[in-house]
Amino acid sequence: MKIAAKTLLLAGIVLTPTFASANDFSTATRVQYVMDCLTANSQMNVYEGVHKCSCVIDKISEKFTQTQFEDLNTAYMYKNLPADRGATFRDDKGIKSDMKLFEETNEEAYKSCRL
Repeated sequence: MKIAAKTLLLAGIVLTPTFASANDFSTATRVQYVMDCLTANSQMNVYEGVHKCSCVIDKISEKFTQTQFEDLNTAYMYKNLPADRGATFRDDKGIKSDMKLFEETNEEAYKSCRL
């Protein structure tokens, strides 16, 4: 019995960090997103806005890693720049395919979080 308990305890210690870090965004990334979201949706009071914007970033973090999110969020913001400045973000085929999923995920998150 003691061997089984020790084995389970050891397995739990080894696997716990894996579960905690799966697609986990840093606190700074989450806070920055919520602050930007609050600025973009200034008609809401702060309490309501924080909860809804936090919900959105939680939904996004379920589908993307932090690096993917940062890359796609940057491309999303800069794709409408005029001429060559935005061309990098508009014309890259790798970004285009992921951008569609990013936009759909944003849309779904906004709807489910009632933002």
